[in-house]
Amino acid sequence: MGYVRLKHTLSALALEALEHPDRRVVVGWLVTYCNLIKAGADGRGFWQPLSALNVRGGSALLDAFGPAEGLFDLTDDGVALRAEFRSHFAYMDRQTHRLQAALRTLRVGARAGRRGPDATVMRRAAALFNHGLFFECHEFLEDVWRAAPAAERGFYHGVILIAAAFYHHEKGNLHGTRVKLKQGIAYLQPYLPRAHGVRLDRWMHSLAPWRDRVDAGRITGVIAHNEIPRIP
Repeated sequence: MGYVRLKHTLSALALEALEHPDRRVVVGWLVTYCNLIKAGADGRGFWQPLSALNVRGGSALLDAFGPAEGLFDLTDDGVALRAEFRSHFAYMDRQTHRLQAALRTLRVGARAGRRGPDATVMRRAAALFNHGLFFECHEFLEDVWRAAPAAERGFYHGVILIAAAFYHHEKGNLHGTRVKLKQGIAYLQPYLPRAHGVRLDRWMHSLAPWRDRVDAGRITGVIAHNEIPRIP
C-alpha cells in the first residue's frame, strides 16, 4: 500500500502545483530532501534537520506541505520520510525531479506568451508526459476528458491511454503497455494530423518504434529522459 499512497500523493501535489504556483516551493523542498538522502554523507539517513532544508520552523513546513504532508514525520528540528514509503524512495526521487523539470518547462512556456485555455491544457499535459510524469498526465486529463464535448473526448482519451501505457512500461507490465498503447493510438487516428495544438502525425511517428518493441515483447522499465516519445 505504501507505493500506491506515495503515487497518489505525488500526483496530487503535481496537479496542485500546476494550479497554484505557491505550492511549487514544496516541490523544490522535496527535491532538496531527496538529494540530501542520496548524498548520505552526514549519516542521518531518512531524517534530515530543518536547517539543511532552509526551513525555519516545522509548523511553517506543514502549512506549505499540502498533499505531501502525509509522507513525513516531523520533529521540532527535523523531518523524516515515513517508514512505509522508504522502500519506494527511488520512485519518489525520480518523480519529484521530473516534476521540478516539468514545472520549469511550463514557466518558460508562460514567458513565451503561449495563451488560451485549450493551449494551456495541452501545454500542461505535454509538460507532464514529456518529463516522464505519465501517471500524473493521466490524472490531469481525466477531468478534461469527462467534461469535453463528445466530438473531442476521443482525443483526450487517446492521450490518457498512451500515458497509461508508458506508466505500465515503467512498472514492467508488458500486457498493460501493449493494450493501452494500441488503444490510445487507435483513438487518436481520427484527429490526425493535428488537434488541440498537438502535431499528432509527428507523435505517431515517434511512437511507432515503441509499438514495434512492445509487440515484440520488449520493455525496458524506467525510461530515460532522452528516450521519451515527446508530445510535440
